[in-house]
Amino acid sequence: MIELDIATAVALYLCLTVITLLLLWLFLDRETKPRQYASEKKSIWQCEVCTFTYIDNQHDIISKCPQCGSFNKRKGNAL
Repeated sequence: MIELDIATAVALYLCLTVITLLLLWLFLDRETKPRQYASEKKSIWQCEVCTFTYIDNQHDIISKCPQCGSFNKRKGNAL
């Protein structure tokens, strides 16, 4: 039979517990993929006056340029 004093037994138990938790953390962290948040439909606009390109997700037909303040109308059939 193997004889262990109490200090060695506690140290061995703590080391095995820490190693097990570390391995579980590494394995489970690798399995999870970065979350991709679904956002609203975004539209890319280009101002007809200052040619500034910006993204606007609140307007479908007319959008206001954040740089010069002019209103832009969507071109084409896209909504």
